[in-house]
Amino acid sequence: MSGDTFNSYGSGDQVAMNGGSHNIGIVKGGQPLPAQEAVEALRRELDLLRGALAPDAARTVDDNLPVVADGTRPAAQRRAALAALTGAIAALGAAATPVRDLIEGLRGLLGG
Repeated sequence: MSGDTFNSYGSGDQVAMNGGSHNIGIVKGGQPLPAQEAVEALRRELDLLRGALAPDAARTVDDNLPVVADGTRPAAQRRAALAALTGAIAALGAAATPVRDLIEGLRGLLGG
């Protein structure tokens, strides 16, 4: 595995694939991030991508991130805001993978 790079975003089970052979399996025991930590991680990742976002996508992030972060909002509103964020980062492709992973984790926490 020399030269391989593994990045982990969030927590939970991790799988390392080594070119389809000599796979090491699943690393168990990770605990999911609590909701507030996940929101802060999402905020940090979106800040890193902000310069690559089109102006309308940046506005979508600005409009919807506060909704996601507001724990007093109904889960349905927060899930809709997460969907809007997913749309805002869609054009970034693989660069947005950490954000997509965090959004999926938050959807799970919100029951959706």
